[in-house]
Amino acid sequence: MKMALMNGIGGTGNGVDGPTIRCVLGTIPMHFWIMAYPRSLILALCCCSGILASAQNTGTLRLLVDPGNDFSFVVDKKFRMQQREVKLTEGLHDFTIWAPTRSMKDTSVFVIANRTSDLVVRLPYSPEYSEYRHAMGDYTNKRTMRLVSPVVLMAGIIWAGASIGPYNAAHDQLEADQANYDSNVDPGLINKLKDVEIPAHKEEFRTARNSLYYGAALSAIGVGVLWWVRSSTKGLERPTFEDKEKVKFEGLTWQRTPNGSVWAAGLSIPLDR
Repeated sequence: MKMALMNGIGGTGNGVDGPTIRCVLGTIPMHFWIMAYPRSLILALCCCSGILASAQNTGTLRLLVDPGNDFSFVVDKKFRMQQREVKLTEGLHDFTIWAPTRSMKDTSVFVIANRTSDLVVRLPYSPEYSEYRHAMGDYTNKRTMRLVSPVVLMAGIIWAGASIGPYNAAHDQLEADQANYDSNVDPGLINKLKDVEIPAHKEEFRTARNSLYYGAALSAIGVGVLWWVRSSTKGLERPTFEDKEKVKFEGLTWQRTPNGSVWAAGLSIPLDR
């Protein structure tokens, strides 16, 4: 066998000549081996140039949106994103931008390769949110009136109750002065009662009486206000906000998830009650 290989003749051990290494390799054409290395090199260069070309044809777009947080956007009506910077291929791209309580805004941006561009967008409040804020203001005012109206009534009752004691005391003092004036025979004491004490006690009685009248009037006003507020705010309910712009935005968008991309449908249900 050793001699056979040295002579270029193979042996099988049973006296029959086998194929030699030279014969096996000789079946592959020589020009294949000559062209294999250049072909591999050209293929590698094409792959590298394709990667470089794709990297050079992308640009960065920086989004400056008012409000500055919690906004989302859909690129080219397919991919929904929520980030401040995005890399896109060079060319014209469609953007739909939305934020909670704001209206959507559609715009187009031309992205330039190897350059960072700014997209400045201000999203106005949606009509539904403006109506909700107005309704919420009315609800707050009416609720405040419902809370304040019993206070007015209670203040009137307390005022009137606190005035009854001084009024009775001033009234009793005047009656005592009148009785003392009628029964007293001392001219000096009579003049003192007539010129000093009785006028002062009459002023105290007048003040106590007016205070009682004010308390009673405030109580009556409180009753009327309470009745009017309760009647005008009957069936008062807290307004709810339905973000219709969110439903439009999330209607059908192609969302990227850790498990792949899916079609997502949005639904808004008010849960404020």
